[in-house]
Amino acid sequence: MVAKNSIDVSVAEIAERAGQSPAVVQYHFGGKAGLLQALMRRGADRSVAQLSDLIRMDLSPERKIAAHIRGLVKAYYQAPYVYALFRYLSDSAPEGEEEAVFREFAQPIVEFYDSVLAQGYAEGVFKKVSSMHMYMMVVGASDHIFARRRLLPALFGVDEITDEERRNYSDFLTEMVLKGLRR
Repeated sequence: MVAKNSIDVSVAEIAERAGQSPAVVQYHFGGKAGLLQALMRRGADRSVAQLSDLIRMDLSPERKIAAHIRGLVKAYYQAPYVYALFRYLSDSAPEGEEEAVFREFAQPIVEFYDSVLAQGYAEGVFKKVSSMHMYMMVVGASDHIFARRRLLPALFGVDEITDEERRNYSDFLTEMVLKGLRR
């Protein structure tokens, strides 16, 4: 998916890359949809555990937000297909089950924002900010640079996002978000 810059890959392509037969993918995951759900769930489980740990840490709300943004940008750098996969899973969910996808994969981030924004407000560090706005800003900005990396050479002369550029972007996004949150 990273090489093709798309989640539109076949089970045969996935199996070939993994050095397996398509039948093995079918057996273990029940097909492409099951494999994509398992891939998303693996990343989500790891992210939820990290967010839970971060909430419980004895850190300022600013440090929690900064750590989250840097971690999120790094996650998108490593797996730029994540949000496209999330959209695919929610769009292809059977009618009435879209909300279950949202709750499983996006709700933990919203709950993290609810908690940290409330902490920052209670401590007098942050102004009152909607977790919806925070989610759209941070997740959208984290996804967009990697999901649309094909436009970077044409618009900015950037052929690839290096780890250094990822860190620079992460620092920039963190600084802008924190400036917007502060009282």
